[in-house]
Amino acid sequence: MTKWMRRLFVMLVLGTLAPWQIGATMANGQHVDITSEGPDGLPGIFWLIKQEDMAGMAAWIAAGGDIEARGYHGASPALAASAIDNWPAVLWLLENGARPQAADGRGYTLAFLATRSRVAPDGRYGEALAKVRAILAEVGLLERILEPATVKRMKAEGRWPPPGYR
Repeated sequence: MTKWMRRLFVMLVLGTLAPWQIGATMANGQHVDITSEGPDGLPGIFWLIKQEDMAGMAAWIAAGGDIEARGYHGASPALAASAIDNWPAVLWLLENGARPQAADGRGYTLAFLATRSRVAPDGRYGEALAKVRAILAEVGLLERILEPATVKRMKAEGRWPPPGYR
């Protein structure tokens, strides 16, 4: 083993490669690697959403993670969060630059999922859902809710995105 290989091995063992890793170091000294995947094989932000780790999401985005990363069926993080009714995450993502016009390969849109959510208005996620709906209304996405089958057909016909979703 050469001298540089031994040094590399020691650095790997001691975890001192942080300056060469992609990402950033949080205030508590923990490194955020935006290239790492979650246990599901998707970009790390999707696992953070599932775990309801808002601080982790914020750190991942602050470290340079793509707020429009693609997950299952091409869903953005905001769309993935809405699919599991994690409305605080959806709200945070929208407030930090996520596109409200997102649509995935199944034809789901934020507007469709927000209007179909069964979250109790006075429950844990109710306030965040109300704020998400207000954002969607403000940009005109609640005026015409597109069914998933319609979105899929429009995509197949090359007519996606329609006005208002561009």
